[in-house]
Amino acid sequence: MRYIGYLSLLLTAGISIYTAYCFYVGTKARKGEQQQISGSWSIIWQFASATFASLVLILAFLKDDFSFGYVADHSTPLMSPFYKISAFWAGHEGSLLLWLWMLTGYTAVLALSNIKSNHQLKSLALYIANYMQLFLVITMLVASNPFRPALGYTTTGAGLNPLLLHWAMVLHPPTLFMGYAGLTIPFAFAMAALLSRNGSSEWVNLTRSWALVAWFFLTVGMFLGALWAYVVLGWGGYWAWDPVENATLLPWLSGTALLHTFTMYRRRGGMKVWAVGLATFSFAMCIMATFITRSGLIESVHAFPELRWDLTLLFGGLMLVSGLLTIYLLRTRKQEFATQEFFSDFLSRHFTYYLNNLALVVFTLIVLGATVIPPFFKGSLGPDFYNRLAAPLGLLYLLLITICPYLGWTQTDSNKLLRQLIVPGAAAVIAAVLLYPAWGSNLIGYITMVAAVFSIVAILNLFYIMASNRAKSQGIGFAEAFGLTLKNNRARTGGYINHLGVAIIIFGVAGSMLYVKDLPAKIQSQPGQTVQVDNYNLMFKGITSEQRPDQYIYRINFDMTDRQSGKFVRQVAPEYVHHIVQNQQTTRADIIYQPFRDIFIVVNKIDQQGNIYLNIKINPLISFVWIGSFIIIFGTIIAMWPKAVPADKPEVNEIKPAGKAARRKRQPAGV
Repeated sequence: MRYIGYLSLLLTAGISIYTAYCFYVGTKARKGEQQQISGSWSIIWQFASATFASLVLILAFLKDDFSFGYVADHSTPLMSPFYKISAFWAGHEGSLLLWLWMLTGYTAVLALSNIKSNHQLKSLALYIANYMQLFLVITMLVASNPFRPALGYTTTGAGLNPLLLHWAMVLHPPTLFMGYAGLTIPFAFAMAALLSRNGSSEWVNLTRSWALVAWFFLTVGMFLGALWAYVVLGWGGYWAWDPVENATLLPWLSGTALLHTFTMYRRRGGMKVWAVGLATFSFAMCIMATFITRSGLIESVHAFPELRWDLTLLFGGLMLVSGLLTIYLLRTRKQEFATQEFFSDFLSRHFTYYLNNLALVVFTLIVLGATVIPPFFKGSLGPDFYNRLAAPLGLLYLLLITICPYLGWTQTDSNKLLRQLIVPGAAAVIAAVLLYPAWGSNLIGYITMVAAVFSIVAILNLFYIMASNRAKSQGIGFAEAFGLTLKNNRARTGGYINHLGVAIIIFGVAGSMLYVKDLPAKIQSQPGQTVQVDNYNLMFKGITSEQRPDQYIYRINFDMTDRQSGKFVRQVAPEYVHHIVQNQQTTRADIIYQPFRDIFIVVNKIDQQGNIYLNIKINPLISFVWIGSFIIIFGTIIAMWPKAVPADKPEVNEIKPAGKAARRKRQPAGV
């Protein structure tokens, strides 16, 4: 089976080379339509070949075929089929094959849409994306072969890292790679526009949905990673600025800037160079995220330990070539991509778009530099460094996305703007008074929470204004008008919903950091001992154990009772787990979820004297982080939904921006 899998990779490489030939000849010949159609069919055959190779590897995991070195390194017969399949992407070899399979899936869908129309930009985009597919195949063939033979005979295998045995970590890598693969498509279309000297918004219209889908999967992947860190790692948090966490953040930040740039490109004909540059930059950040995780340069609980100079050179070379190619093409096509970068008023949408993108790009570069540079000097930067920078930049970004929809495109009537922001401003003042007694010495956290309240109310007020204006203009009820607002302007309202989700997350992040309580405790393993946790008592009941084929599980059992009434609330049982195959220990927290706080209880260790060390945290407002994440996911689905109005029909302007020109002429609105 190993040889069959390896031959399927060779076949994929051969088809990719033939694909490149077809598109090259098709673009050079006067009548090259047939060659380009053949290239599109070849893309589809690449997907079939990559799918077959992936199925061979999955079957090897399910059959416990330890003649595969990759299977022996990441699986064991004791694992469930669910985790055996997830072991497919547990190492760098399998994750590269997963990336190839997903990318060929994206390009196959694009190729299917191109077979009948043979669109010039689509053909060129497929031509560019095909080279990325060829790069991945060659990387696996020469440096990271998932079908390599095992070095020795084994019947057990090494198994997965015990920390990865959780459903969220099973889904986390494939969703991220769906995002990484998806951001290849905007890069390919950007290169296609440059090569064809087509500076119109056509390529943006063709690729916006692809970028949005990729950003959606990156968002879901980051959410799953944060959830896994919270419930599995046992430290009571969800984001620690770990290098691999930073790696997932890089393409998400640049992709966010790219989507905002697309809006300016499509609606105002601006930021053309920004759009092309950010398409390449986002693609490069996907490569960088893979490099950080798989090169071995960065030490992390997520990263692979061995230093791989071959992968370092390959990924570094790909980023360098893509960047230099973009710079060269932009320099030689200045006229076609020249744009009138104008704003006559600093209080305008144009200017806030620039500030928005500038903040995102600067933050991306800071996180990139702080993650990659210190390891070359045998050092690293801790969470305090990132938090000091993230707080002011996050605050700036939050205010920008809140104010932007209220502004005119080029000019703003400040008096009208102030009238529109009276309600959010009043809400911020009330929040400032209510939050003041407990803000302590963390001034930036206090300001951030107040700003988040202002932002949440301002965005909700925006929806109210849009629905009210529609109800008045069409003579319908408010509820019906609100539904039509969501239905008929999905891209815009989906963006506003995302902004609402971001504001709620920032409120939760600031609150959970500002009001968190650490309550470490030590007890002896004698029933009846009590630990006070806020308004509850935890009474130790004893330790129970459970043996499974691959684990010994020790449950530290407590009865939680109300301190005042003595009433029983629930049982609490954090776990201490010994993994037999890996000979490693992990912990499993027991979390009491409440509407406005979590009580997080985990066993740090049990020493030889029988002392039990507990890590107990009161995490306030952390539920807002998860709620905001779900709102962003919902908003992105709304934005991705097919438009209810023809693309060439202007949208109804449901909120009049506070611009002077809006008095004379209705302007298209939306961020």
